[in-house]
Amino acid sequence: MRSMNLNRILIVASYPPFRSSLRTFLSQEADFQIVGVAGNMRDAIWSVGSLKPDLVLTDLAMPDARGVEAVSGIKRHYPDVKVLVLGYQCESEFKQTCYGAGAAAYVVKDAIHEDLCDSIRAAMGGRSYLGTNAADAMFPNYRTGSAARAEVPRRLPQGQSPH
Repeated sequence: MRSMNLNRILIVASYPPFRSSLRTFLSQEADFQIVGVAGNMRDAIWSVGSLKPDLVLTDLAMPDARGVEAVSGIKRHYPDVKVLVLGYQCESEFKQTCYGAGAAAYVVKDAIHEDLCDSIRAAMGGRSYLGTNAADAMFPNYRTGSAARAEVPRRLPQGQSPH
C-alpha cells in the first residue's frame, strides 16, 4: 500500500552520473521515493507505465527526444503524471513552451540545490513555485490544459539548446 505522503519519482536523464547524483540527492528526503531511473524517452514511457510514479523528473537533453518533446511524450501517454523539467534555459518564453507541453514545473539546473525539492512538493500539491530564478515571477500561474492540446514547436528558436 502506498503512503499518502510519499511522492513516487522517476528520474529521466541521459547522463548516468547526473541520474545518480539526482537519485542520491532526492533519496535524502523522507517524503520522496525514487521508484526508478531511465536514460532515454522510450525507457521513460515504459517505466511510467510499469512503475506508476507520481512525478517524472526529466532532463531536456535526451538522445531520442529533443526539448519539450520529452514532456509532451510523457503527458500524451500518462496525462495524470506530473512532469518536472530540468534545463539550462532561463528565458520565460522557453519555460512557457515547457508549461504549454504539460510540465508542472521547470527548474534551472544552476538552481537545483535551492529549488528542486520545493518545486517537486509544489508540483505534487498542484501549486506554482517561484524559484530563485527571477524569470519565474513573470508567469507563476501559467498552466494550460492537456499536452494533447498544446502546440509544441518542432524546433527551438535559433540560438537555444534543448537543455
